[in-house]
Amino acid sequence: FDIRLPRTDIVIWVRMPRLLCLWGALTRWLKHIGRTRPEMAPGCIEKVDWEFLQYIWTFEKKFAPLVTAAIATHGPDVPVLQLKSRHQMRALLDLLGVPA
Repeated sequence: FDIRLPRTDIVIWVRMPRLLCLWGALTRWLKHIGRTRPEMAPGCIEKVDWEFLQYIWTFEKKFAPLVTAAIATHGPDVPVLQLKSRHQMRALLDLLGVPA
């Protein structure tokens, strides 16, 4: 944060509901179980473990305050765009002219 944030124009923070995040992680895992997803580096096998599921479940309570504090410390004047739904994500992509 201390290096990148002061140099950025905007922070785009995707803050989806945790059940939706869990659903996405599990469906990606089931779709690509034992294989490498197309967007991953070669040889990186798709995996989901208990630690990763706990990270998703506790992110808002445990890690979001750390991110918020880091933004306040290292980029207090940097605008933060929070996307909290897939609809908002699609709207931003449409606005930017990027296919979903």
